[in-house]
Amino acid sequence: MYRNLQAVFQTNRVFAFLVIFRWASLLPALLTIDAQTNPNQLLSPLSVLGIALFANLVISIVNDQLNKLVLEHPLLLGVDLFFSAGILAISGGSHSAYYLYALSPLLAGAFFFQMRGALIASLVFTPLYLFGHYTQPISGQTDAIAVITQLAGIWLMPILFAYPSILLKDINEAREQLSTARDELAQKHENLAAAHRQLEIIHDLTVLLQAAPDLVSVQERVLGAVTTDLGFSKAVVALVDPAREELGNWLVYPKNDSFPNTESMALKSENGEAIKALLNRNVFTSNGGRLVQDELLNNWLGQNKWLVIPLYLREHPVGLLFVDDTGITRELENTLMTVANQAALALGTTILCIDRARRLAVETERNRIARDIHDTVAQSLFGIVYSLDACINMLPARADEVRNELIELRSLANNAHDEVRRSIFDLWPSALTIELFMADLTNYVGSCCRPRPFSIIFSNNGDFNSLSSGMRRTVYRMAQEALANSARHSGAKSARLCLTVTDDEVYLVISDEGRGFDPEHALSRSQSREHFGLRGIQERARAMGGDCEISSRPDMGTRIMINLPIQGHRHHD
Repeated sequence: MYRNLQAVFQTNRVFAFLVIFRWASLLPALLTIDAQTNPNQLLSPLSVLGIALFANLVISIVNDQLNKLVLEHPLLLGVDLFFSAGILAISGGSHSAYYLYALSPLLAGAFFFQMRGALIASLVFTPLYLFGHYTQPISGQTDAIAVITQLAGIWLMPILFAYPSILLKDINEAREQLSTARDELAQKHENLAAAHRQLEIIHDLTVLLQAAPDLVSVQERVLGAVTTDLGFSKAVVALVDPAREELGNWLVYPKNDSFPNTESMALKSENGEAIKALLNRNVFTSNGGRLVQDELLNNWLGQNKWLVIPLYLREHPVGLLFVDDTGITRELENTLMTVANQAALALGTTILCIDRARRLAVETERNRIARDIHDTVAQSLFGIVYSLDACINMLPARADEVRNELIELRSLANNAHDEVRRSIFDLWPSALTIELFMADLTNYVGSCCRPRPFSIIFSNNGDFNSLSSGMRRTVYRMAQEALANSARHSGAKSARLCLTVTDDEVYLVISDEGRGFDPEHALSRSQSREHFGLRGIQERARAMGGDCEISSRPDMGTRIMINLPIQGHRHHD
C-alpha cells in the first residue's frame, strides 16, 4: 500500500496536477465566453481569456524554475494571488467564470507550504476576492449566497488540499528514512556476508588443518584456502626453520612446473625485500624490486605483482605468503589478512610442534646413548680395570695366570668395542630369543665380576619372542644393569631373575640375598656414579610408561621390580 501511495503522491506528479488544474479551470470561461458580455468590464471576455491563457503558457514552460523560486521566496506566491484576484475582478466577481482558475494559487500554497500555506493564502486572498466582488454591482440575496459559498470554497479547498500535501511530505520523509535504512541494512548485510564468509573459510581451514598429517599438507591447505576459497589466481608460501633461522620449503599453488627449486635462505635483510619485510613485519606490494636473493626464484616472482604478507605467531616468524595482487579490493584484502592470521597460527603451531618434537627426540636419543654406554662400555671397562688390578697383583710370580687373564681382557675389550658400535648405530639383532637373552646376561655378568664366580637363576613365563625388538632390548638393558650391580656390590654369590610376559605387560624381577642398602639414601646422591645405573633403570621404565620399584635394606638383600606396558597389543617383528 505504501508503494501505491508513494506513486500517487510523487512530487512531480502533484506539480503536473497543478498545471493541469490551471488549464482545466479555463474550460468554464471558454464554454461561456458568449454569455460573459458585461458593459462594466474593462476588458472584453476574449481579452481576459487571452491573458489567462498566456499566464498558463508561461507557467507550463518554466514550471520547474517557478517551483524552485516559490520554495526559496514564498512571497512570490502573492503575485499569483493578486493576478488571480485581478482576473476575478475584471471578469465579473462572484459571477466570474474564472473562480476555479483563481483557486490555483491557493492550492499551490497548500501544496508548497502545507496547512500554514493554505491558511495564509486563504487569508490573503479573501480581502482581494471581496474587493474584486464589490467593484461589481450587487444584485441582492443571490449574490450574497454566491459570495458566501465561494468564500467557503476559498478556505475549504486549500485546507483539504493541504492534507494530502502533508501526507506527501510525510511519505517522502518516510521514503528517505526507509531508503537510508535500506542502504544501512544493505551495507550491514554485505559486512555480515563478508564476516560469514571469513568464518566459513577459517572454520574449514581449521578443520582441514587438524587432519593435516605433515607440514607440507598444512601448506597445501593454506594455499587452497587463499586461491580456491578467496578466488586469488596464484599464491606462494615459504616457511621459517626456527632452528637454523632460514626461510625455505617454498610451495606454489596452482602447481607450476616452471617454479624453481630453491635452497633455504638465511633470515638477513640483504637477502631480499621479502625477507626484510618478514623481519620488520611489514605488508607490502611488490613493484619489480629484488624480492629474494636467489636469481631464478626472483625472476619467477617478478612475472607477477604480489601482495607480500609476513606470517607471525606472536613474536615468532613463521613464513611469507605471496598472493597475486591483480584486482584485489579493500574488503577482499581484509578477508585475506584474517585468513593469513589463521594460517600463521596453524603453520606456526605445526612448526613449533615439529621443532619441539625434534628437540625432544634429540634429548631422548642422547639419554638413551648415555644409558647404553653406561650399561655396556662403562661396565666392560670396569671389568677390564678390575682384571688389570688383579693381574698386577699376580705379577711376576703367577705370569702364566696373568697371560690367561690378558687373553680374557682382550676378549672383553672386543666386546666393549662391539657394544660401542651398537650404541652409536643403535643396532640390535632382531633375533634376540629368550635363550640368547639368558646366555648374553650370563656371559656379561661373568665378565664383570671375574675372577669371583657369580650365577644367575632364571625363571621365564610367557612368550618373550612376541615382544618388539625395542622392548626386548629395553628389558635386556634393565636386567643387565640390575645384575651387574648385584654382582659387584651385593657380595652375594647368585641372583634370581624372573621374567613374565602377558598380553598387556612385561614383569621383570631381579633379587639377591646380599648386603643390601638404603635406596632413598643411595638414589639421592645425584652425582654418585655407583648408583647411576639404578636411576637409569627407573628412567627407562618411566620412558616406556611403566614403573620401577627398588626394595632393599642393609643386610636384608635387594629386590628390583619392573613392569612395562605393551600398549594393549602384541608386537611381532
